[in-house]
Amino acid sequence: MADVRNFKPQLSSSRMFKYVKGESKDFDDKKVDDKFFNYMTSSYETQDYLNDGYQFALTAPLIYQLDLLKEDIDDIHAHLSESKFTSKVQKFPVVDVTEEFFVSGLTQLKGNTTIEGFTDIRGDFKVNGNTISNLKPSLEFSDGLRTKTLISSSAQISSDISGSFTSLSASIATDINNAGGGTIDTSLTNGSTNAVTNNAVFDGLALKLALAGGVMTGDIKMINSVVRPHSVSVTSITNNAIDMRRASIFQIKQKSGNWSLITATANSVGQEITIIGLTTGVIRHSAKGAAFTFMFANGSNLLVSAGQAYKFVLDTNNIWRQIH
Repeated sequence: MADVRNFKPQLSSSRMFKYVKGESKDFDDKKVDDKFFNYMTSSYETQDYLNDGYQFALTAPLIYQLDLLKEDIDDIHAHLSESKFTSKVQKFPVVDVTEEFFVSGLTQLKGNTTIEGFTDIRGDFKVNGNTISNLKPSLEFSDGLRTKTLISSSAQISSDISGSFTSLSASIATDINNAGGGTIDTSLTNGSTNAVTNNAVFDGLALKLALAGGVMTGDIKMINSVVRPHSVSVTSITNNAIDMRRASIFQIKQKSGNWSLITATANSVGQEITIIGLTTGVIRHSAKGAAFTFMFANGSNLLVSAGQAYKFVLDTNNIWRQIH
């Protein structure tokens, strides 16, 4: 098979005559008229070139070569016709395109393919069967990956994450300020409407409402709520004394015998307590008026029957007075 690289850019042969119906002959321009053209076609149809022995003797070699040339032309025509009008795949052993090469329709390249120079690919492009709708951005993205630094350690990942959150925090703070969010305080300030950070709310409340207790000033208004008192339940009283500094209800249910109460240590003046006797006992009257003892108006001990409750309040002399 001929090598396409040896094809000539122009044909060496040319037409032997020219014919345009109705025009006059001009042998200087190889032009024949209708009479000459009709003579040539009629002699071909009557096969004079074969029947006339004198003419055949002169033209036989030429006729033979023309017939061989016709076979070559038929082969070329068949090859080109299959390529254009059928789905048959044509095989080219060597293709060396030095100028322009145009292929229309579906093109499949098998084997190793090397493309050098500028390549203009338009439309969808597939790699390993996957369609790439726009090749240029994909190639630019792949080329950009070569300049990226790969993360090689967990420490680097941690550093990058920390840096990212730091940048995010700063960005959020900037956005808040830009949106009119105002100043962000690090502690609670009375009358301030600024936002606060970290544990400022918890720390501020701890200062205002100490867990160890303290003094609150001003009125306290509670709606649809109650103060839940702390109660103490026991089965015996040691040394006739109880501690009510962290409780407001004392409940006694002694297993055997009667219980006896003389003192109840208080938290502050005005504190109120309730004593519930689930078994019988006695709250003793103190004639001397010692601190945290009980004094009754009749000067007698208070006998408590099983199932009774009594309420007391601490006066300014630290004496428990019964509430009636």
